[in-house]
Amino acid sequence: MNPPLERREVPLRALYSAPLVEGTDRAGGLRVVPAANSFAPGGAVPKLVSAPRFRSARAVDPGLGTEPKGAGRAGREGFALLAVLWVLVALAALAMMAQLAARESVAAARNRAELTEAAWRAEGCAERARAAISAALRGSRVEGPSGQSWNRIPRTVADSPLTAACDIEVRAAGAALDVNTADAETLHRFFAAMEIAPATADSLTDALLDWRDPDTEPRPSGAEADAYLRAGLAPPRDAPLAARAEVRRVRGFDRFPGLDTLLDVEGARIPLGHAPLPVLASLPGLAPQVLARIAELRLRGEAVPEVMTLGQSLSGAARAALERGASELAARTTDAPDAWVVTARARVGTPAVAAALEVRLVRAGERAAVVRRRSWTE
Repeated sequence: MNPPLERREVPLRALYSAPLVEGTDRAGGLRVVPAANSFAPGGAVPKLVSAPRFRSARAVDPGLGTEPKGAGRAGREGFALLAVLWVLVALAALAMMAQLAARESVAAARNRAELTEAAWRAEGCAERARAAISAALRGSRVEGPSGQSWNRIPRTVADSPLTAACDIEVRAAGAALDVNTADAETLHRFFAAMEIAPATADSLTDALLDWRDPDTEPRPSGAEADAYLRAGLAPPRDAPLAARAEVRRVRGFDRFPGLDTLLDVEGARIPLGHAPLPVLASLPGLAPQVLARIAELRLRGEAVPEVMTLGQSLSGAARAALERGASELAARTTDAPDAWVVTARARVGTPAVAAALEVRLVRAGERAAVVRRRSWTE
């Protein structure tokens, strides 16, 4: 073989054997095309000609850039999976909402059942107290309407085995001041006996009178709806109070804890042997000497007689004051309660729901008769 030819062939073979894409070369888009006599001895140098237009990769490799077999189905399956997951989340949320609603319904039903049970227990305790009172009255047939058995009703109920497991409160009707009928003078005497400052007593008196009167004009130290609304409080009823608890809603009364226990919304004659001394002090003509005599009789456990009987042991000034108010005192006081108010409470469940029943009992011969009932929840 001719050596020069061998030297020209080697670079050409290397050029043709390079891994180039058809139509391109390493120099920028031209390919080498040897002349017809390039391998002949003394042949011409290979010439460069323009490469054909570049073809896309897909033309070179038809499989390049196409989706793998089954790729479309996989995408559809992924979308379906996401849809199923969202449906499951929605169903789980609905199930949770239904469970919460069912739980609330069950809790409400349980509360109603417990409240009903508490109401019946309170009813049973009230009947037990009435049975104990009737038994005591039957044992004192020779006594009059104001006999000692009727005066000792709280002790009778407390000592009876019938009421040992009951929560019962017994108070004499009229032992608290009736806020629906008390006038300004009566209220001022009451607040003075409670040792409340005169300016504060004026404010409390006017506020209470404004609460129950039908007009909307405030008294000098009172308050009507505008003042309550500005303070963020419930406006006054502009009518008689409906319950003892309503007293705490009157402006200023919440500053004196326990004051509402000396006030009531039902009228009755004031029992001299059971009413607190501030309530007795609200009556006209009962001087401090009279009140001291009543407190002494109570301390010794003796019955408090009628007002005029008390006057026999008083000094001249106190007796004169008592005689001036004798007619009014005789109409507003009594030596024995006209009625007894029995309040029974019962609690059931955890947390406890409480029901209360209040009955007003009057003496009807040898038994205690119910003349009024009131129930509420606490």
